[in-house]
Amino acid sequence: MRSLRFFVALFVAALWTQAIAAAAPPPSQLRMVIVVSRHGVRSPTHPAELQAYAAQTWPTWSGKPGNLTERGALLMQQFGAYYRRLYGGSLGMGERGCPPAGSVFVWADVDQRTRATGDAILAGMTPGCNIVVHHAPADPDQLFDPLPGIGVVNKAEAMASVLGAVGGNLNGLTAAYGGAFATMESVLGCVSSTTCKQISQVPTTVANDGDGGLAGLSGGLDMAGDVAENMLLEYTNGNADVGWGRVDHARLLQLLQLHVLGKKLEHGNRYSARAHSSNMMAHILQTLEEGATGKAVAGTRVPPQARFVFFAGHDTQLAEFSGLLGLSWLIDGDQLNDTPPGSALIFELHGAPGAQLWVRTFFVAQTLDAMRAGHGESPLRVPVYVPGCPALDCPFATFRRIVSAAVDPRFVAPW
Repeated sequence: MRSLRFFVALFVAALWTQAIAAAAPPPSQLRMVIVVSRHGVRSPTHPAELQAYAAQTWPTWSGKPGNLTERGALLMQQFGAYYRRLYGGSLGMGERGCPPAGSVFVWADVDQRTRATGDAILAGMTPGCNIVVHHAPADPDQLFDPLPGIGVVNKAEAMASVLGAVGGNLNGLTAAYGGAFATMESVLGCVSSTTCKQISQVPTTVANDGDGGLAGLSGGLDMAGDVAENMLLEYTNGNADVGWGRVDHARLLQLLQLHVLGKKLEHGNRYSARAHSSNMMAHILQTLEEGATGKAVAGTRVPPQARFVFFAGHDTQLAEFSGLLGLSWLIDGDQLNDTPPGSALIFELHGAPGAQLWVRTFFVAQTLDAMRAGHGESPLRVPVYVPGCPALDCPFATFRRIVSAAVDPRFVAPW
């Protein structure tokens, strides 16, 4: 009897091993990498609008509001060197020297912070190689801002996609996130002050005043998200006395709950994500098709010989892709689904010639403390599951089907 049980156990173990082998992707080679990145650390875009909600004067930043800072450029240069270490050998670039012509392609939005981010990435990845950062000749670039130029927004559906996520009552969020709001009032010094207003007492409203008529948030939650973002920028820029000396790492994570929430409701809801990011996601899929075939594909500006493709955009794109494809991520020491400066979604295409191709999706970011210290040389890269895939490694045919189903062709145009 023992012998029989022993052989049965061996048989079951053999079947289990075969099942694991069948589920695992075959050995492959890296064919293409596409990085969709937020720009690096910038200065606040409109801090004066928040002065009424702070007991003390907001700190002054050098340079033009919204531009990439000196620290932001340094961190993105470190990010570029990391990408070279991570992918250079696998993509045939080597660890140093200039990569083959056309193998690295960078496209940035037209803002100074995105174009400067592209420059810094190349300075770290391909120093002295004179690779240019491509961008649209004028604002808007429809790859990043397709509305109102591409497609027509259904305003009722856009409103329903936000209100339906909160039971029709945005102001119920004040109680649901009471701890985060209380921390914010304490940081701003407006708990008992008569010289400033409490953000938690300002109603949150929604109207069709977003791009092309999408639903946009205004009022309390929107301003709270801006406050949290400004604290994040102070922290990652290495500024002294973040939040007037009242914000440390733990408090920053509390505040970021409100920033992530606002992004999810406004940009990560299913309708807004499809309307505003279908165009970009469709062109990313076309670029992956080039990586799969090695031939030019109509609809993308990326040259067919490109192996590393970098899009320098905004946290909006990352939030929208999360909503479009149902993605989620967590970087150690950060808030769930946060999109800190320089963070990115990465789509890797793997597969030997003539074999099945696989897509591996990652989220990558420098930690908040590493950015604060100015040492972002070793970002964290975590796997991201794409719903509908059989595992973290997704057959390209399956990935193509998932993306094609998620993309709304009414909001797609030639690039």
